[in-house]
Amino acid sequence: MKSRVLFLFYLLSSQLINADIIDVYHCFGNDRRLIVEGRVLDPREFDTTKKDDGFIKNIWRKLGHLINDERKNSEILMQIEEQIFHSKTDDEGYFSFDVNSSAKEIKLTLKDQKSITTKCKPFIPSATKQLGIISDFDDTVVISDVTNRLKLIYQLLFKNYKQRTVIKGMREHFAKILKNSPDKPLFFITGSPNQLHHVVVDFLKYHNFPKFTLMTKKIHGNKSYNIFKQQNYKQEQIEELISLYPQFSWVLFGDSGEKDEQIYHTIAKKYPDKIEEIYIRDVNSGDLKRVK
Repeated sequence: MKSRVLFLFYLLSSQLINADIIDVYHCFGNDRRLIVEGRVLDPREFDTTKKDDGFIKNIWRKLGHLINDERKNSEILMQIEEQIFHSKTDDEGYFSFDVNSSAKEIKLTLKDQKSITTKCKPFIPSATKQLGIISDFDDTVVISDVTNRLKLIYQLLFKNYKQRTVIKGMREHFAKILKNSPDKPLFFITGSPNQLHHVVVDFLKYHNFPKFTLMTKKIHGNKSYNIFKQQNYKQEQIEELISLYPQFSWVLFGDSGEKDEQIYHTIAKKYPDKIEEIYIRDVNSGDLKRVK
């Protein structure tokens, strides 16, 4: 009898330990439209990240973020006050909502396991005309060495977010630009995959960047992007923000390592009244130069 009780306890505790989670990547909108994207995963537990962690621990932790067990074809409920919206995870566990609604807080629930739930507070700014920032991440606010594949792999796998080098002055530059903007609209658009969303968030919070919205890339599943091709991805995301927030004019930040300057000038030409300034950081000299 005792052995049966212990076995039952083991099964129950295993289910609790391995319970899925709802991971939210994007949660923002305006007074008419709400965009929420995420993934249902079997969570992985990691030790607290430390500045003196060795490279083996860093690699193990990073692979844990990249390799996931997902919940496919599961129904997700999104509750906004009395409204309920439905979505379904794809074969990689991803879900998305793009609805005609607005909310200060939303609740997401896995339909067949009501105990699995999470909440998020969308970024929904006022209609006030103001200045916002759209910034790249790698080699714009953190040293990533994107132009050198070996160095890039070293930065991504061998270092944790507390060990990576922040680019000095960027946080202060952002805060100065947003000083007179009531909603402090700061968006980071990165080619890093959704699996590393929390790693990027942890880095930005660790270095005390102003409140931000992070947009990471979906690299597999339905409607995904090629992990190595950034131009179309970045341009589409920026144009989405321009359309979503017509009250904003934007300052764009990027670097010379990829095609940020080309992308930004293309957007400025298409939306001349929406782009106030463009800044590009030279990855060789480290200098930040205004190019518009």
